[in-house]
Amino acid sequence: MLWISGPLLTLIDTSAVGLCSGAEGSALEIAALGPGGSVCDGAVYFYTFLNIAMTNFLASETTEEKRDAVVARGATLALRNGILALIWLRLIARPFLAFFIGGRASGALEVQRRAATYVNVRALGVPFLLLGNALTAALLGAKDSKAPLIALGASAGTNIVGDFIAVGVLGRGVRGAAEATALSQVVQCVVLARLAARKLGKAGESWPLAYVRRLLKTQQRLEGRSFKAFAGPVLVLVFSKLLSFGVMTFTAARFGSVPLAAHQLTLTIFLLASLVLDAVAGQTAQAFLPPLKGQDGAQRLGRKLLKLSTYAAFVSAATAGALASKGARLFSGDPAVAADLATVAVPLAASVLLHGPIAHGEGVCLATSDLKFVGASYAVSGIIFPALVGLCAPTSLRGVWNAWVGFQAARAVVLQLRARHVVRSY
Repeated sequence: MLWISGPLLTLIDTSAVGLCSGAEGSALEIAALGPGGSVCDGAVYFYTFLNIAMTNFLASETTEEKRDAVVARGATLALRNGILALIWLRLIARPFLAFFIGGRASGALEVQRRAATYVNVRALGVPFLLLGNALTAALLGAKDSKAPLIALGASAGTNIVGDFIAVGVLGRGVRGAAEATALSQVVQCVVLARLAARKLGKAGESWPLAYVRRLLKTQQRLEGRSFKAFAGPVLVLVFSKLLSFGVMTFTAARFGSVPLAAHQLTLTIFLLASLVLDAVAGQTAQAFLPPLKGQDGAQRLGRKLLKLSTYAAFVSAATAGALASKGARLFSGDPAVAADLATVAVPLAASVLLHGPIAHGEGVCLATSDLKFVGASYAVSGIIFPALVGLCAPTSLRGVWNAWVGFQAARAVVLQLRARHVVRSY
């Protein structure tokens, strides 16, 4: 559940502002949350190489001392990069969103202003989120999946209550939603630190602050382990995905605030569903495949994970399609937004269904350290999809998502073929 937190909180924010703004302001508020949420979630997504590397390293380490050194190094890098992300997010928010959303009409300028407000406030929680993600990766590497779920529940609960007060009662709109999200990220980090201290800490470190302080002070050289080795390929992977989503959002923004609001809801549902599949197949592979190197169990585990991801993809696709076609009232009081959202229910469900084999193939490649292929394949896909959208020149939101379905199908085939090859030779 490592990467679900950000999109889940964005979805909660989207629902809160969409329902509390009324039919007239709903589309404008959700339209602002689209690029605003994408910038915040994308900024955090850039640093997933830290979490992937930590899970991979911990799964193959056998001594407590070395595992502790990996956690300490990963937590320190996460906090440092979180502070840097806070700074650059606040610096680039307004000019980047002005370019990203475009337009000089009053409606477009208002969307830009509200989106920039959302990013500037929510950025305050990024250092806590990245540190929490590092601790989640450490717990997953220690085969503890319950603690991250507890922390995620605490975070979501805090965000729901915060949105109810800040957005529903106080009427603070996107600013209130961002404040609730930043607070929920702090809560999640504190809960994770508490649980990690119990599971991974030493005697006398039951309190979160003492545990985190020791991690930041403990810096040992990791022999044969390099976070930088994962950084390049995973950053290419992340940049390719963010570029694809950015092209989709950029295209949807040209259709007006209502299609952009519907696209924001569609993209948020897709991200949440896809990250569930990433957790089911991808993170499980990264946690359990490395110790099986050179053993027959690797191929058996690969087949089991493919079946599991396929079942999960069917359930996720059905849920996503139902939310888009019948559940629009959960997110917006604007009938126009609901109507546009219903038009993309089928391509949304199809793209989620195809993400099952994608998540499995991607997870297997990362778990087996097939990093050159991951980097090269996503570098190519980062060029192909924007070109595909440019050639197709979609004239509607459904056209944008139809192009995404075709691209997902191609990725599923390529990653499955590669996963079968690397598992056989692992």
